[in-house]
Amino acid sequence: MSSNTQPITIGVLALQGAFEEHQRSIESITSANLIRTTQIRTPEQLANIDGIILPGGESTAMGLIGDSTAGLWDALRHFIRSGKPTWGTCAGMILLAERCVGTSAVITEGQSLIGGVDILVCRNYFGSQISSFEMGTPAPPRPAASIEGLVDNDDDRVRPFPGVFIRAPAILTAGPDVEVLGKVVAVPCRAAAVVLQELERKIEAGETVVQMGVVDALERKEGGGISYTNVRLHKDVVNTNFEEEKKETNLVHEQNNINLPGASDETNAREVICAVRKNNILCTAFHPEIADDLRWHSYFVGLVLEARNKGCVA
Repeated sequence: MSSNTQPITIGVLALQGAFEEHQRSIESITSANLIRTTQIRTPEQLANIDGIILPGGESTAMGLIGDSTAGLWDALRHFIRSGKPTWGTCAGMILLAERCVGTSAVITEGQSLIGGVDILVCRNYFGSQISSFEMGTPAPPRPAASIEGLVDNDDDRVRPFPGVFIRAPAILTAGPDVEVLGKVVAVPCRAAAVVLQELERKIEAGETVVQMGVVDALERKEGGGISYTNVRLHKDVVNTNFEEEKKETNLVHEQNNINLPGASDETNAREVICAVRKNNILCTAFHPEIADDLRWHSYFVGLVLEARNKGCVA
């Protein structure tokens, strides 16, 4: 692990969401004034940063703002392809996905995606705002490069990370070039369960799903009144792309003990992915910037330092 003393600058996409919280977390890693942050809203601002964070927030709103900002999405795609580290949390993870289901019904052309990571994401897998929760998730790997003023120990690699899930997505499948860093066992909310049922139907029919919107989860009774559709999912259908070695990733089972408002039938509990890495692209379904724990931010800073040492970052 190499030591680094030259300052780096990490941008945070500031279209909407928790960008200031990410800035505070990054700047709190060390008091050595070696890590700077800046807010990114235009393509031109990408030229002077060493890595970027796409924060959590509302993926539909971010997509609309990004689409209306001339050249921003293309500039971000070029930034990612250049090898400069990029981290998407929650909504930011959705933007980095190649495929997405459960997209907003009010967006006629579907969720705007930057892409870059071969993952299939389900928006709002765990439910609405009232279904937000915190649970232990697998700890991040050790940072690839050392950070002056930061002490890293073995306990940091085994102690669960406090994952904060707010209207959180889940990763259903990951491609062969994607490293799975964390999984949890979780029950989808009722609305997500109906989306997954339709996804299963399409996959069984041989369809390739890139985007799919929300599906009506309500049953309307003849005599009046409505109720949620009762869904029993086939657990193995959407997980057929997992590689066997990815199944060995550490699981955290605490989710089975959490009764979230709006959850579907408990038999729908399944293993979903909450953290992945593809080369210098990092994705987490939860919000590390809200937790009082800097390990994921330190891990990302390590990616930025490693990339610079290898000449990937100008």
